[in-house]
Amino acid sequence: MRRLLDVALIAALVAATLLWGDALLLFGEPDFKILDTFGTVAAWRLHTLWWSLAAVPSAAAILLRHRWPLTAMILAMGAALVHLLDPVLKAPPTDVAVLITMYALTASGHRRRTVLAALVTAEVLLLSGVLAQEVGLVPGRRTGPVASFSDYLQRVAKVLHAVFHGDVLPMLVHALQSVAVPALLLAATWAVADSARTRRLHLAILQARADDLEREQEQRTALAVASERGRITRELHDVVAHGLSVMVVQAQGAKAMLHRSPDRCDAALTTIVTTGRASLTEMRRLLNLVRDPAPLSPQPNLAALPDLIDRVRASGVPVTFSVAGAPATLPAVIELAAYRIVQEALTNTLKHATPGCSCTVRLTFDPSGLRIRVLDDGVPVAPVTPGNGLRGITERVAALNGVLAAGPAPDGGFEVSAHLPLSLELVA
Repeated sequence: MRRLLDVALIAALVAATLLWGDALLLFGEPDFKILDTFGTVAAWRLHTLWWSLAAVPSAAAILLRHRWPLTAMILAMGAALVHLLDPVLKAPPTDVAVLITMYALTASGHRRRTVLAALVTAEVLLLSGVLAQEVGLVPGRRTGPVASFSDYLQRVAKVLHAVFHGDVLPMLVHALQSVAVPALLLAATWAVADSARTRRLHLAILQARADDLEREQEQRTALAVASERGRITRELHDVVAHGLSVMVVQAQGAKAMLHRSPDRCDAALTTIVTTGRASLTEMRRLLNLVRDPAPLSPQPNLAALPDLIDRVRASGVPVTFSVAGAPATLPAVIELAAYRIVQEALTNTLKHATPGCSCTVRLTFDPSGLRIRVLDDGVPVAPVTPGNGLRGITERVAALNGVLAAGPAPDGGFEVSAHLPLSLELVA
């Protein structure tokens, strides 16, 4: 599409040249002034041929300006200089290629030093062409053609004499007046193109910054989603694993007492139903957080520990619960972590300890923070390996700058102990 526009532009310039005022001189018979300058009709025809061929580089410059803008600028300036030095014909419309290539060179993103050098070169070429006509070093309107080599040397001597004796000033003034309009056009073209280039670069920088901010926002969103998924995974594990453990223990007890003690079997089944409904409700709450915005419900805290311990006691595991020190008001995230630590430790007791074991839960408030100790006196049926539950509470404690230890107790059984600092300093 761009190439078609360039061809259309060249065709328009050629058409304007054919309709140009001096076009008749190219095809008509030369008058006596032309014959006085060139001598013969053949010399004039040869001159017009070279003058016409000089427009070819202008067309080539228009086609090459996108890929090689500096080369295109040089071609266009060479063609314009040939037309500028012509003693009879004026510059044709095709010389507009100088302005077009100047714009392309400036807007192409080349360094300003290169563009300024090209601009200065263009001005020097224009000025030198006008000066050459002024002093007659080429055929011109003011002094006439050079008749012979000796005439050329005489004119060079006159130019040097004018330079050394200060008579060159009027010629310079006339030359500057003659070149003023082309110079202003070139300068204006450069200014417009440079402004467009600067604006394009500014827009590119803004676009790059916007892209960086968008990528950063996407990364933050992805990290937040991953963090939230991890939190929900831990919550689901804590809720479902604890509830299922209680249900499995109660189901085993109900099966064993089905024929011997139907009343106790009924109580066990009631606990299974209650625990299942509570776990299902909590799981639905967490899943709703993933699906759609839902009304917020309170998170478990230290005040909910007695209910948790009662459910474990109802499963047949005696639990002793005690609190030491002066209870302090803790951030919600610390109370939630403490609840999940106790819940996971009791769940491990239900899953892994031998029947008939007991458990002790102790909370200790001191100036440095909250200490949690959960100890059972059972012997694990199978070796305890760190699973999602222990891994989850380890991550919770680490995020709060706390300390967690879980493993066999020195006197037998399994112990989970943790220390949560009162000052809330989350690890990034």
